[in-house]
Amino acid sequence: MKYGSILLWLGLLLGGMLTASGQKDSLYRIERLSFSSIAYDEYAPVLLNARNQLIFVANRSAGGLFKHSTEKGTPLENYFYVTRKKDSTFTGSPRVFASELVSGSNKGPMVFNRDGTKMYLTKNIIEPGRLKNYLGTNNLLGIFESSFVGGRWTTPTLITAINANGYNTCHPALSPDGKRMYFASDRPGGFGRMDLWYSDFVKSQWTEPKNLGPVINTSFNEVYPTCASDGRLYFSSNRTDKTLGKLDIFYSELVNGQWIEPRRLPEPFNSRYNDLCFVPEGTGDRGFFSSDRYDRTTSDVFYFSTTEPKFVTPEPLKMPRLCYTFFENMGVVIDTAIAVYEWTFSDGARHRGLEAYHCFPGTGEYTVELNVVNKLQGTVEKNVVAYYFPIEKIEQPWITCPDTIKVNEWVEFSGSDSWFVSFVPERYYWDFGDGSKAMGVTVRYQYVRPGKYRVRLGVSGKGQGEGKPATRASYKDVVVEGDYTLTPSVSASP
Repeated sequence: MKYGSILLWLGLLLGGMLTASGQKDSLYRIERLSFSSIAYDEYAPVLLNARNQLIFVANRSAGGLFKHSTEKGTPLENYFYVTRKKDSTFTGSPRVFASELVSGSNKGPMVFNRDGTKMYLTKNIIEPGRLKNYLGTNNLLGIFESSFVGGRWTTPTLITAINANGYNTCHPALSPDGKRMYFASDRPGGFGRMDLWYSDFVKSQWTEPKNLGPVINTSFNEVYPTCASDGRLYFSSNRTDKTLGKLDIFYSELVNGQWIEPRRLPEPFNSRYNDLCFVPEGTGDRGFFSSDRYDRTTSDVFYFSTTEPKFVTPEPLKMPRLCYTFFENMGVVIDTAIAVYEWTFSDGARHRGLEAYHCFPGTGEYTVELNVVNKLQGTVEKNVVAYYFPIEKIEQPWITCPDTIKVNEWVEFSGSDSWFVSFVPERYYWDFGDGSKAMGVTVRYQYVRPGKYRVRLGVSGKGQGEGKPATRASYKDVVVEGDYTLTPSVSASP
């Protein structure tokens, strides 16, 4: 796969570089956006919310008087955009974004500050003359800064504090507060080929970059970082022991100042091909990423959204009544010297006297009898009353899990004891209260932070009779205790 000339050097390091049909029971659906073309690479999507624009990198022709191209005559990579409509679809053909930035160098992944007035972008450090073509793969990459002033973007300026002479520095990403920049670089001091680094913005300047360390970085490549609104750091890696194929998308987060072991996103986000540039929106129920899975030769921009329906406000679990007082006023006259009243329950319990307080072990069908029992022989002399006593389940999604959980402990969450009469359940959706979700009747999950969490189980299905869609949701509060320690990587939702 080629991501345009700007990344040919990375393609050499990585080596040779789905459709939604199999996603019926997936928590997310994906869609290849219509502007993606098999003739070009489109990748690194970024939303500029202030203008309702989705901006991305593509090696399409940027037009204009001067035609810039690679040594092979293909268009250089530049920024393009499509406009987002109110229904979240995109309209029109891609147009050049910020024509004033079009030049004789390739552009790459970029990021905006919160108000969209400043851009940090990847581009070739050496800028060829106006009539010259791209200089080739020896032209290293750097991170530049540009500001939106007077309706135009200023000429990009190299951020010398972040870039390293003689090495590639690329793929900038900003923390939610804009005070930390993550990026990829092949500079010395790393653990592999391309590593993730960071720099903090302190007293109006960027600090000396630091490596994110061996929890994040490996002897392989870690590239294309993006940062979500909750601080989660997403990136792509070709670490061969933990990927489905080539580049896979992972995420990590800081817990008490320590990065947790990166978790690989499951399918459909990752595939046997290159998956990168993951950009979640808001709570992570929707967003964008790039992949070459469609035709295996060019990268495309994909949109993902949750399949989870909207649930009514979840209700706390309702416990069925299990304890009752049994009494009988019409008892027969007995000789208390040799006989006694005894209640017998089909769960094996016995209580003596005309009145008995009994708690059944759970829902089910029971029988209850009051007998006159011979004290000496223990035999039943007379049955006073006998009746069928059912304890029915309450119609609701039922959450089975411990009340108290240890940090780092794998815990099973089950909805198999859910009970429904008014509709037929089809899908079970879990929300663990910490931003993570899962799908399935029974799932396993691991918390990385102590605290109190509200676990929600939503169930969707079809109503009895006409078969109209129906949903129910319940919740249960759990307490997570302890401190985080490193464990092996696993798959998880965004």
